[in-house]
Parts: sequence; structure tokens; C-alpha cells
Amino acid sequence: MTHPDIESLRQQLIHHDLYTSLQTGDDLRTFMETHVFAVWDFMSLLKSLQRNLTCIDIPWMPKGDPEIRQLINEIVLGEECDIDADGIIMSHFEMYLLAMEEINCNLTPIRTFLHLIQNGMPIPQALIESNAPEGARTFVNHTFSIIEAGAIHSIAGVFTYGREDLIPGMFLSIIDALHQEGTFSAPRLKYYVQRHIDVDGDHHSHLAIRMVTLLCDTEVKKQEAHDAIIAALKSRIALWDSIIA
Repeated sequence: MTHPDIESLRQQLIHHDLYTSLQTGDDLRTFMETHVFAVWDFMSLLKSLQRNLTCIDIPWMPKGDPEIRQLINEIVLGEECDIDADGIIMSHFEMYLLAMEEINCNLTPIRTFLHLIQNGMPIPQALIESNAPEGARTFVNHTFSIIEAGAIHSIAGVFTYGREDLIPGMFLSIIDALHQEGTFSAPRLKYYVQRHIDVDGDHHSHLAIRMVTLLCDTEVKKQEAHDAIIAALKSRIALWDSIIA
């Protein structure tokens, strides 16, 4: 799904001024304290795909297209059960929290948020009560509006072109900024970034693109997925703008 308007927004993100603004430890902490919410809600997008495209119920029954089942389960395995810099199995989100701890980020908002939703508080309210950054609140609420709408082809499109397939270009830019700022060390973050470049930039993105192709099997679905991708990319640009602000 390579429409010119999608590619234009993708290029805006890949070349966003945010990356070159990450020049000090404080800059990086500000970025991560907001971005962690996007790392978290990415997993909810992924799990909504798994819930809809594979069988997670008891008793088990074969569900949907076997090729799509294979694609989504392989992506889930890589995102939820990867290996960190010390050889320990954990999700990419948990890796990100360790990277935040390493550079003394404020983890209170994200930890409070997780505690509140685990105890049943609605996500919009939990974002406010946890004092999540305003840009993160807007971004997460938009993500969950897509999930709650329930159009699986649109969710897959957003996951692939608004998140998964976009990650390598964005994080390559971030790594360049980190290298230019030579006085600040963040090895766990660099490992996290490199894992996304190695995994998402090669194998996962190809799997996800194939999934969207299989799901968008009518012109109506193609248009709906396109519109959702455009909205998701604009939401990500707004998130990056909020961090700079």
C-alpha cells in the first residue's frame, strides 16, 4: 500500500526535526518519558491482531487464514519474547523500561498508568490520573479508537504502515543523533534500537506487509485501511511535535 500521500507523511516522520534535537541526556529523557506510551500501546495493536486473526479461546479451533495466523504469531513471538542485551527473555516494552532506568528517566507516569489500568480504570482516565504527557495521552487515545472500531484490515494497516514498517527509518535517525552526541552513554537504548532495526527492518516488516495485502481483499477495505494509516501517521507526527514543544 504505497500511495503518495502515505509516503509523504512517512518521509515527514523519518526526517522529523525531533531526531536532531536529541543532543543531551535531558533531551533523551524527555523523549523516552513520552515515547514509552507509544511503545506500550503498540503491543495492544499487536494483540488486537492476534485476538482477531488467531484462536485464543478454549476449546481451540482453527480460525481464519493459516498464512495470516503464521504471520501474526511470528510477529507476536518476536515482540513479546525477545532477548535483551544480557540474554534475558523479555518483551521490547520491558527492554525499553530498562533503558529508561539506565538513564534515570522518570518512570512514575508509565508505572502508575499500568497500575491503574490493571485495576480497571478506563484508559483515557488513567492517562490523566497518571500525569502522562499530553502528547502521549492524545496518541494513545487515538490508537485505542482504532482498536475499538474493530476493523481488522484498518488495524493491520496502521500496525504495518503507521508503526511496524516505519520503525527502522525513525530509529536509524535516532541512532544517528545519539552518535553525534558523544558525551552521553545509553547502551541499553542503543541495543533496543538496534534490535528494532535488525528485526523490524528486515523480517517483521515483510511479514506485516504481506498480512495487509491478504486482509485488504476489496477496494472498500483498501480505502478504509488507507484512511486509517493516514490518520495514524498524522497522530505520530503530532506526538513528535509535542516532544519538541
